[in-house]
Amino acid sequence: MTGTPEPILPLSLLASNREQFNAVFYEPVSVALQTKTNLHLHVLRVQNGDFDLPALYRVLKNNSVAYVLSRLNYQKALEDPGRMMEVATKVQSQFRMPDDKAGEGGEVILYSLLEGHLGAPKILSKMEIKTSSEHYVHGSDGVHLLRTGDNSYQLIFGESKMYGDAGTVGSSAKRGIKAAFTSVGKVHEDGFDFDTWLVQSELLKEKLDAEKLALLSAILLPSSGGGDDEIKKHNAFGIFVGYEVDVSDLKVEDMELDAIEDELRKRATDAIVAQHDLIKQEITDRGLGVYPIHMYAVPFAKRGEGDKMHGIERIRFDLAAQLGNHEAKK
Repeated sequence: MTGTPEPILPLSLLASNREQFNAVFYEPVSVALQTKTNLHLHVLRVQNGDFDLPALYRVLKNNSVAYVLSRLNYQKALEDPGRMMEVATKVQSQFRMPDDKAGEGGEVILYSLLEGHLGAPKILSKMEIKTSSEHYVHGSDGVHLLRTGDNSYQLIFGESKMYGDAGTVGSSAKRGIKAAFTSVGKVHEDGFDFDTWLVQSELLKEKLDAEKLALLSAILLPSSGGGDDEIKKHNAFGIFVGYEVDVSDLKVEDMELDAIEDELRKRATDAIVAQHDLIKQEITDRGLGVYPIHMYAVPFAKRGEGDKMHGIERIRFDLAAQLGNHEAKK
């Protein structure tokens, strides 16, 4: 967690949900790649020789309630536990049927990281403005607000990508990074207008008193006023990249459990460290060096061959199935 000042908006995730989410990972490894770019590697804990996916699915399903609902509606649900199943069904219905392009699981991971690790409360998620569970909402994968000083704020536009290897073993992280920066670059080129309009349209859905709502409006919808106490708001990006670590060559039957764990963590770290220069180059090439960038990386294991391959594409599908209470792939 950061040592930033108290936010105007409360975090939408309950403290217990944030603690449970953070607990499924080892202590994150953070690297300052540039003055305003920080990369945080979050490696899932290893259980019996594999990253603990069941634990991740469980906490993300719990977090999905606060992700889907506005704070006002979430508070109403918490105050009326007799509607628990009704609320759960409503939340699940907002997630699309799993398909090969399912990306909503990555969006929930990014949301959980920005709230649970960075301490940046959400302003809105895609789910709050969807008219249909089968409708893709264009723009960023959510918007968060980080208070960095007494009168200084970052409006963080989220982007999540989960890519597997394509043709070459170890290409997963590179593919995800390049795809993420392609999307982020487009938001930069479009001038943030679409997402800012969404933020404006959702302001009144927040459970805030008049004073805090006025301050939030002043941050997001600045007037032409000046002065020494002028609020400073900068646009920023929150990026999540889920990548694949090929461990199909490991002879796990001949390895101790601790040795498997060590090897998984080493390969996960090496794969993202190898992309540090690419990240910096993407930022330079796309003219993104003026923005604070909070980047998160989470590795997933790939095992097997052919029809028995289990990697990030399968995990992405299974995660979407879990969130929407749909049937997973056999």
